[in-house]
Amino acid sequence: MTKEEFEQFLAKKETYNQNSRTQSSDEEVLQIYAYILEHENWDSDWWSECHGTDHVIRLIQSSSENILEKVKEDVRNWSGFQIELFAQSLISSLELDYKVNERITLYLELFDFPKHDCDLYIIFDQLHINLNLADQEVLERLAEKLNFSSTEALMQFVYP
Repeated sequence: MTKEEFEQFLAKKETYNQNSRTQSSDEEVLQIYAYILEHENWDSDWWSECHGTDHVIRLIQSSSENILEKVKEDVRNWSGFQIELFAQSLISSLELDYKVNERITLYLELFDFPKHDCDLYIIFDQLHINLNLADQEVLERLAEKLNFSSTEALMQFVYP
């Protein structure tokens, strides 16, 4: 989505323009952000049942190799709720095996952008990602961030 197309998208609804926080002009980032912006007020089932999250992951998959880095550069500008929806997409997609380490690492980095309307802890119970493909170091960081006593306790929570 070009910057001009994004501006046209924002003009469709006043709420899109009011809720827009992106500072990016990258076409791939704008495509992902526009999807989140368009669907952020849809029923929560849209996201928790993997409809929205799968679409975000498909947008990431169809983007360039460094898309997660480009999103990371802009995500700090987004609202807390938009960050939460993006984080949910990273860990709650039916694409269980796609870039597991990269997705978990970015999820962990999102904690560094604290927002009052964002709870990255609570969405973890909607995990749909194959942690068996994650590196031990990534699992250890995830277990520590989520206050699990060990990676084994984390894995037992995920795969009882």
